[in-house]
Amino acid sequence: MKKVLSIITIISMLFAVNVNAAEVVWSEYKTGTEVDAYVHDIKAGDKVTIGVFNKDNELVRAKSIVSEGESTELKVNTQGGEYARTFVWEDGSLAPADVVNSLITADGIKEDAIFSDNQQPNRSNAVTGYRSFDAVSGEYMIKIYVTVWKKGDNAIVLGDSSNGTLHYGTSCATLLFNGDNFAVRDGAGDGNYAANAVNLCAVDVNKTYEVVFWGNTTTDTYKVIITQGKNRYTSGTIHSRTNGESIDTIALISNGKNTSVTNEGYSNFAFTGKNLTVITNPEDMMLEPIHIYDGFEGIYYGIMVDGKYVRGNNGKLTYDYDSVKDDSAKFLPRNMGDGSHAFVCRSSNNRMTAPSTVLQNIASSAYATNDDSQHWVMEKSENWAEDNLSYYLKHIETGNYIGKAIIGSNLTLRGESSKAEVTFVPLYEESPLYLVSKTQVYDNLTDRQRFMIESVYESVAGDIFGRYGGYTDWTPRIRMDNLFNEVLSGGLTESEQQTKFSEFFNDTNGFIYSGQANYETVSLELPGSVGCYTEVGDGEEGTYDFWRSTMLSGVKYPVTIYDADGNKEQTLTVYVHNNDVAEHNYSIFLQAIIQIPYQFRTHLKNVKIRNDSANSFNGGGNDVYVRLNWKMDRGGMRSTLVHELGHVIDQNNGNWASGSGWSWAIGQDLFTPSTYGANNNAEDFAEFCRMYFQAYSCRDRQRGLAIIMPERYASFGRLRKQNMSGWGLWEDGYTS
Repeated sequence: MKKVLSIITIISMLFAVNVNAAEVVWSEYKTGTEVDAYVHDIKAGDKVTIGVFNKDNELVRAKSIVSEGESTELKVNTQGGEYARTFVWEDGSLAPADVVNSLITADGIKEDAIFSDNQQPNRSNAVTGYRSFDAVSGEYMIKIYVTVWKKGDNAIVLGDSSNGTLHYGTSCATLLFNGDNFAVRDGAGDGNYAANAVNLCAVDVNKTYEVVFWGNTTTDTYKVIITQGKNRYTSGTIHSRTNGESIDTIALISNGKNTSVTNEGYSNFAFTGKNLTVITNPEDMMLEPIHIYDGFEGIYYGIMVDGKYVRGNNGKLTYDYDSVKDDSAKFLPRNMGDGSHAFVCRSSNNRMTAPSTVLQNIASSAYATNDDSQHWVMEKSENWAEDNLSYYLKHIETGNYIGKAIIGSNLTLRGESSKAEVTFVPLYEESPLYLVSKTQVYDNLTDRQRFMIESVYESVAGDIFGRYGGYTDWTPRIRMDNLFNEVLSGGLTESEQQTKFSEFFNDTNGFIYSGQANYETVSLELPGSVGCYTEVGDGEEGTYDFWRSTMLSGVKYPVTIYDADGNKEQTLTVYVHNNDVAEHNYSIFLQAIIQIPYQFRTHLKNVKIRNDSANSFNGGGNDVYVRLNWKMDRGGMRSTLVHELGHVIDQNNGNWASGSGWSWAIGQDLFTPSTYGANNNAEDFAEFCRMYFQAYSCRDRQRGLAIIMPERYASFGRLRKQNMSGWGLWEDGYTS
C-alpha cells in the first residue's frame, strides 16, 4: 500500500534492445569470430537483424528474421576490424541491405563488440557490461532489475573505479549467480571471503528480479534484497570484500574473470540488467511492502507451526494451541519500511523478538526501537499456495530463522537447516480496517485519503508515536481502530459515517500529541554528539538584558563545544542570572547541549538563563531564552531546547516554515505533530523538529515519521540537503 518515494534514475543498462517489440540480448561469443544473439518475445511483424559493419560503418553482412514466437537465435561471423549491432523494427518491408539508410527504431545499439584479427572479443575479461555513476559514500541503495536467460557462474558487483579493476576479488558488494541460486558471501575487507556462500533464493530463467544493494561505505557493510513477484529474500548484514571510500561503478560479470573498468569489452551475455537506480536520500530508502495476501496487511492472523497455533503473551512464543482461542494467538503484521515485517500479539501488543544467538527462545517482548531484533523477512516455503500461506521467517539481521525447540513447544532461533515452516491463517473478521474497507463510506474517500489511512495503519508508523510517549490509546492506529469501530457500530447513518471520516481528516483532530510534542526516551549517544565536551572560560560579572530589556545581575560565560577529537565546533555566549535556580539550570544546560548533534545547534550563539515565573523557553534568530522558576532535569532541558532550536533553524534558513512548501506539506499530511503546533506554521515546524529529534538514531521511528508525515519529512529533507549540507540520521553514520 505504501507509495515508493521519488528516486534518481541514473541510466538504463545498455544490455538489451526493447522497442515495444522483440528483445535482443547478446549471448556468448563462440569460437573464432562467430557472434551469437538471442531474440526473445517475438511478435508478429517484428523484424530483427544482427548486422556486421566495417570500420566505415557500412553494413557488409546481416542475418534477420520476421516471425512470431517466444525466442530464437541469430548468428553471424565477423572478420578483422568489423563489429556487430542488433536492430529491432516493425516495418517488414525493410531488407537487411537497407539497414544503414533506414530510420531504425533501435533504443539500444551495441557498438562495443569490436574485433581485431588476432583477438577474440575480450574472452579473458569475461565482462558483460558496466556502468559508472556519480560516486556515493555513506548510506546508499543501488537498485537494478535483472533477467536471467541462461544459468552460469555470474555476478553483479559494485566497486570503486580507483581500484583499477572490478571483479569478484575487488568488489565492495557482490551478488553471485551461483549456478541455480542467487547467493552472497561475507567478505574480509582485504579481497578475500570470510565465509561460504549463503543462498538467498533460486534462479529461474526468463524471470525478472528486483535486486537491491543496501549498504554503507563508512562501515563497509551491505545487505542484498531480491524481490520477484510477491516473494522477497533478504540477506543478513555482510561485509565488503574490499573496503572502499565510495562506489561509482556497477558491473555484470561472468566466469569470475577480471575486467578493467576502463575496458569496454563485453562477452558471455547470459543475463540483462535494466533500470539502474542510485538512491542516496535516506527518506527514499524504504521498500514497497510485500503483502501476505492480496489485501490489507492490517488484518490479524493465526500463526501455525506443526498444526498448532502460536501464542505470544507468555514472554516466549509457544506453539501449543489447537485453535485461535483468544487474542494471545492473534498476530498483526506490520510493514517495517525496509522490506521486513514485525508480528504483533493482539492481547499483549508485544512482538516476536529474536535473541542474539541461535537455539535461544523467540521472545514476546515490547517494541524494540533501537535494533532489528523484531524485523522478519517472509520467504515462501516449498508448500506455499494461495490457500496455504506457508513461509519461513528469517531474521533480517542475523540471517537465522524461526525454528522449533528440540524438546517442548517453544519457538527458537535456528540455522537454515532447522528452520520451521510457519503457516498464516487469515482472520479477516478481526481487522477493523478490513471490515470498514467493504463499506460504501470508505469507497467514497479519495484515493489519497485511502492511501494515507492504509500506509499509516499497516506500517510501523501506526505504532511508533503515541500521546505522552506511550503506545496505548493514543497511537494513530488505535485512533483509526476507534474510528472504524464507530463507523461499523451500526448506529450511524451513511451521512453520519461520512462526517466521522471528515472530522478525522480535519487537521485540528489529526494531531499526534495533545499540547506539545512530548519527550520520549532518546539515546544519550546520538550520532554527532558522542564524546562532545565543553570548555567554559572565565565568567564576567555584570548587568545584562535577560529578556526584552529586563536588566538583571548575572555572569556572562564563553562556552566552547568540542567534538570527540578535540575539534572546536562552536562557541556560545551564555548569560546566567545570579540565582540558584538559574545556576542549576545552567549546569543542566551544559550537560544537555552536548547531547544534541551539532547540526541541530549550528546556528545557536547566545543563551540567556534566568529565574522567571513565566516558565517559558523562547527561541529565535541565534538566541535561546530559558525562563524558569524551577529546577529542570537534563531530559526535559534537551527536549525543550530542540523545539527552540527548531525556531532558530527555521529563521536562519529564510523562515522555511513560512514558505509555500511547508504550508503545502501541512495541508497534505494526515497528521500534525501536536495541537500546540497547530497554532501557526512556525510552531508546527518546531514541533516537527522535536519529533525528528525523538526519531534520531532510531531507524524504526525515522521510518515511522517519514510515513506518518511524509510531506513534512520530505520538506525537512530538502531543507537539510539544500541549506545545511545534507545532515541527517543516515549521513551522520548511524548504521544497524
